[in-house]
Amino acid sequence: MSFPLLAAARHMAYAVAVAALSVSSVVHAQPVGQPPVGGGRGRPGAPPVAPTVLPDSLLQTSLRVFLDCQGGVRGCDRTFFVQEMGYVNWVRDRFDSDVHLLLTSLNAANGGRQITVNFLGQKAYTTKVDTLTITTLPNDADDVVRRELLRTFQLGLAPYVARTPIASRLRVGLMNGLVAPQMNSRAVKDRWNLWLYRIDGNLNASGEQLVKTTNLSTSLSAARTTEKWKINLGGTGSYNERDFKVFVANQANPAIRDTVSVVVLQRAANTNALFGRTINAHWTAGLKVSAGFSEVLNQKMALRVSPALEYNYFPWSEATRRQLTALYYVGPNYYRYYNTTVFERDEETRVNHTLLLALTQRQKWGNTNLTLEGSQYLHDMQRNHVTLSGFVDLRLGRGFSLNFRGSASRVRDQIYIAANAQSERDILTQRQQLQTNFRYNVNVGMGYTFGSIYNTVVNQRFGNLGELGRRFGFFGG
Repeated sequence: MSFPLLAAARHMAYAVAVAALSVSSVVHAQPVGQPPVGGGRGRPGAPPVAPTVLPDSLLQTSLRVFLDCQGGVRGCDRTFFVQEMGYVNWVRDRFDSDVHLLLTSLNAANGGRQITVNFLGQKAYTTKVDTLTITTLPNDADDVVRRELLRTFQLGLAPYVARTPIASRLRVGLMNGLVAPQMNSRAVKDRWNLWLYRIDGNLNASGEQLVKTTNLSTSLSAARTTEKWKINLGGTGSYNERDFKVFVANQANPAIRDTVSVVVLQRAANTNALFGRTINAHWTAGLKVSAGFSEVLNQKMALRVSPALEYNYFPWSEATRRQLTALYYVGPNYYRYYNTTVFERDEETRVNHTLLLALTQRQKWGNTNLTLEGSQYLHDMQRNHVTLSGFVDLRLGRGFSLNFRGSASRVRDQIYIAANAQSERDILTQRQQLQTNFRYNVNVGMGYTFGSIYNTVVNQRFGNLGELGRRFGFFGG
């Protein structure tokens, strides 16, 4: 699509974007959720200024921006940003951009998310790199989060836009009539002393003529996070019932088939506590404690206590971009079983230790998440478990992406397997964990996109084709 045609298609979006620009075009740093103050976009009380469409000559030279939300960052609504920031060109490939917006997020102490926005300059802006962060509340609406991201984009992109011809139409400042308040010491007091609590409950039911499934789950959690301490307390419970209708021959008349109900129950519950203490920029010490039961794992009771030590090669201040951690924990485990195990145990106490190595990177070329975990029972070194898992997403060239996801495990630590032979029904329904020496799953994907480099025009028509549309392969959006 040529620039004149592209500009014509975007005029409607730019007319809306003018509402965020002053006189001809103005970027406002307006607090999220606050209405405009002062009545007009110019002087307080002045009448509104008529919208003016930006000329094509400016649009053709506006900043090219690539939006990269890694790890499913909440509030990353590209359509919304395109509509609200029509004075930049949004492109679909990082190789075509002047600025690469790389978004990553971590769990915040308040139960929300800390979102880091990295402004990575490219081409003429290669030497310009900046980072801004925002913290969301756990109950923030999606619209609040995306408007806070919009404000952050506007502020962070201002130095880049300042080098383009469109800069003469932009200004950054507080909305008319707003002033910075005096700091109130009472505002920093927390009646909850930084504790955050959460209660969740879920009910899921589905069925057909011959199969019905009911799942119940609940969880309770309490957490407190400071610069020195991290405390997580929690409990979970689950109830899974599957009801199968199977046909069997009638004993009186084999030519007639009767319907018999086969019910499979799987129940589990667990309570856990984690205490972590910051030692320095790289080291953390802690303690893990848990107690619970699981019918799938043949465990009527399972108690665990494990002191832990963690080291991050990179400073934790860089955690949103990269982590290389080693976690070691060791401690006793007490098990009481529903059925006697293959090692002729009804209960036992065993000490095991675990070492976990993890690499996480989120870069403009893609992201990686690799984990190598090994555990071993000290009473019998042959009872061990090694797992390699991870995800790699590579953007190798213009429009070409390649990703790998999977895991592979060598399993030799199933000391909980029941000695009695499992029935065919138990095997087919996987009512209990089956004995195995290995597990694996692999997924490889690739994609190639070509065509127009612009990602600016928004059209939401036919965005919802319903269940039948999805069934036959017609996807909206």
